[in-house]
Amino acid sequence: MGLGGCSITIPNPEPAVTESPAPAPTFAPPTVVAGHDARAVAAAPMSFEAGNTLSPGVPVGFSDILGAPADYSETPGPPEWKLLRANVAGQTQYSNAAGCQLAHWTTTNQGPIIEQGDDRASTVALMKYLVPSVIESSLTEAKLPWVAEAGSKGPAISFLAFQTKAGPGVMASTAWARLLGTANTGLLVTLACPTEDLLAATTPKVMAKLSVAPPSS
Repeated sequence: MGLGGCSITIPNPEPAVTESPAPAPTFAPPTVVAGHDARAVAAAPMSFEAGNTLSPGVPVGFSDILGAPADYSETPGPPEWKLLRANVAGQTQYSNAAGCQLAHWTTTNQGPIIEQGDDRASTVALMKYLVPSVIESSLTEAKLPWVAEAGSKGPAISFLAFQTKAGPGVMASTAWARLLGTANTGLLVTLACPTEDLLAATTPKVMAKLSVAPPSS
């Protein structure tokens, strides 16, 4: 699957059916570990190893201020990013006047590709599920803000990134993915721009207005 533009979709993979499948529970509430300190987890970098410090089954999501005015110094200017889709099936999409396209979304029920206790391996599996032709050595570690309110200072959360170059009819793009196995949450951001230089210049601007919000429990 190519990454030209922001057209990636993440259908939740269905678990393999065995000859005698066990009946699924009708209700599985999140498990809050006794003594779990959500504030301490939120205050520390969410490395791949730190994924195990999250409460089991408590989902994690994004925070963004991409639709906020571009300049508050005097009269607020128009937003740099235009909202195209707001949290439709977990996906939010934006575009800007320069022709860049941005999407971020979350998924749940990723159990079949979760490597228990190993968020990095789980994230590699998520990337391979999205882009079957991807080679693990082509993935690079990247950091996104790990703060409740986008635009605020704080620690970072580790992602794996995959880049594609611009070509005839194809925009330069980057996809960032993280699978939080304990939280049973997949996170994905895609950014595509007409040129590689524009993609490089736009990326830090996006990260200044986008974050992954730590859960409060």
